Amino acid sequence: MIKDKKNIMTLNIRINTLIVSAIITAVIVSGCWNPFSPDTDPDPPPVQYHVPVDSAYKVLENLQFAYISRDIGHYLDCFRDDFEFHLQEIDWDDYNGDGLIDEYWGLDLEEDFHILMFNNVSSIELNLAGTQESAWTGDSTGLSLQLPRTFDLKVYTNAAHSEGYRASGSALFICREDSSTGEWYIWQWWDLSDT
Repeated sequence: MIKDKKNIMTLNIRINTLIVSAIITAVIVSGCWNPFSPDTDPDPPPVQYHVPVDSAYKVLENLQFAYISRDIGHYLDCFRDDFEFHLQEIDWDDYNGDGLIDEYWGLDLEEDFHILMFNNVSSIELNLAGTQESAWTGDSTGLSLQLPRTFDLKVYTNAAHSEGYRASGSALFICREDSSTGEWYIWQWWDLSDT
């Protein structure tokens, strides 16, 4: 009888050890997400698409909308024809195949990259944070505004949102109003991320 109690106690200890090990493993694998704790970050309100784009901040909200909806038409509507995406030095490369190192690319490559991305992912989340807006000193005409923003971009490659890519950091958007229409567009986008 004592031997049976000892075996039962040993079995209970092993079961408890397995349960605790399973919980610890689940916490490690889930990236320390606590399933028993409510989300601390509430979902942001849905992004609105603006027509007309009569303020610089509205073009950035339209950019968010275009990413989330994966709509290349809305995406391209955010940019001037002479748009430039400025890269960090670590990312300089020959993106257009002309044999020269590119420090930035224009609207054609921006369109190509985003058509490819929008068509080959399951969903995209983009959060742009910040409200600051001021005149950009890099434009002698004084017509451009700079809008510094932090961003958090999540690109999911499957419907379960269990696989994908994430990028976060800072960006500077230089926006300019078209004097003939009153619409605002992104003229330059500077990647200022730390990584």
